[in-house]
Amino acid sequence: FFLPHGARIYNKLMEFIRAEYRDRGYDEVVSPNVFNFELWEQSGHALHYRDDMFLFECDNQEFGLKPMNCPGHCLMFGSTIHSYRDLPIRYADFGVLHRNEISG
Repeated sequence: FFLPHGARIYNKLMEFIRAEYRDRGYDEVVSPNVFNFELWEQSGHALHYRDDMFLFECDNQEFGLKPMNCPGHCLMFGSTIHSYRDLPIRYADFGVLHRNEISG
């Protein structure tokens, strides 16, 4: 929780970080918090991170809260055609990550 004063400090820090990202050539994106688990299997992340993910079932399909941004960013990258001249493509994502890890 951030009370009003803490929220002001948080927002100032976010403004600073956004300006730094812009100066360094990053484009801000927003990705969903939940993905079908097939994405994690396709990306290879399921093999390494399944035990540390928050998973749930809906309509006989498995879904997971995102513990990292890269698979979603790969979907964004793959949604349009790119030339090598477009590279590097830099995404900044301030979405919340959810990891079911041991504390400490």
